[in-house]
Amino acid sequence: MRRSYLTLLILLFCSGCWDMKEINQLAIVNIAGADKDPSTGMITAYYQIINPSGVSTKSGGASGGAVYTYKLKEYSSGRFAEKTSSVMPRLFYTPHVQLYIVSERYAQQGLLDLINFLERDPERRTNVNIVVTDSPLSTVMNSYTFLERVPGRFVKSMFDLHARSYRNSIMPTRFRDLAKAINYHQPTIIPILHYKSEQPASKTDRMENINASTEAMSFEDGAVFLNGRMVGRIDFDTKKYFFILNDKLKKFVESIEVNGENVDVEVQDVKLNREFDRSSSRLTIKIRAELRIINSKQPKPMTADNLHEVESAFNRTLKEKAKSLDQLGKDKEWDLLGIQDEGVNIKNWKEFPVAFVVNSKVTTIGNTGSPYKVEKSE
Repeated sequence: MRRSYLTLLILLFCSGCWDMKEINQLAIVNIAGADKDPSTGMITAYYQIINPSGVSTKSGGASGGAVYTYKLKEYSSGRFAEKTSSVMPRLFYTPHVQLYIVSERYAQQGLLDLINFLERDPERRTNVNIVVTDSPLSTVMNSYTFLERVPGRFVKSMFDLHARSYRNSIMPTRFRDLAKAINYHQPTIIPILHYKSEQPASKTDRMENINASTEAMSFEDGAVFLNGRMVGRIDFDTKKYFFILNDKLKKFVESIEVNGENVDVEVQDVKLNREFDRSSSRLTIKIRAELRIINSKQPKPMTADNLHEVESAFNRTLKEKAKSLDQLGKDKEWDLLGIQDEGVNIKNWKEFPVAFVVNSKVTTIGNTGSPYKVEKSE
């Protein structure tokens, strides 16, 4: 009896879950997009809200679309949360946002205002991916995606898939990466989202098309950011080598030429060592890697000598592309190797010599070392 009274007494001091929120009472933001008019400063925000019944897997099927997109305009980022109550019948909820998308013209103006807004609000997370889009933001934000009903989950799944090739299994595409690099001399590379259609896939019946490339998103090029502002763009190959030479990418595929024929190799277990020698004013970047031959058009068998030719061709190719990246950075005045952040004088960093040393070893050649041939009958 005493235990019962004690239990009731304790319960009187328990506050319970006063801050509990029902999912059907929340407007859960999955993707947030923003554009800024450079002439007026007007910000156009897009919020893609999850429809819980639209993503339900229970019997009876989904009800309505998986997401709905709302468009709002304001001059100040801090006013959007309040303004949503005029168009949304649910409580605006951002802690589960999976992606920020900004227009290319907003990125070129600089994202310092957006960075400060997100960093100062405890309910908004900066450990979230951010991309720049060179397609109309309205088209991107009003499109469904293939295989994943929720576009935010689609992008996150793509990034998670590619992250396996990165050093810490995390692609350096988070908002916090952009924020932390504001005062660095080395640029930050953010993916550029390109939508392969002029019209959005805004109805689910338009997705019943076997050709998934007609209305799809791609993330090939990269936006170059310095001090929180987009200053240029680079292609897929250049972006790949930027991450390799900054010790972020550990696995990739490269095509090389051996004896006049194409050979594709999967580069694995990339190890990079940067040696700054200030006494001789020189940076040496040493790269070691293992190679797996995944395709070879050479008519000759894979002998020990031929494997050494493949290794030499890869070493030469990687070294040439590394030099090209270094020269590109100097021509554009982008310190792509982070030389200034190592204490090198700002005025002299472009004259700072960089040497590249590459060593590789073929470890896997496939099931056979000799190509199949058709015997000619006499």
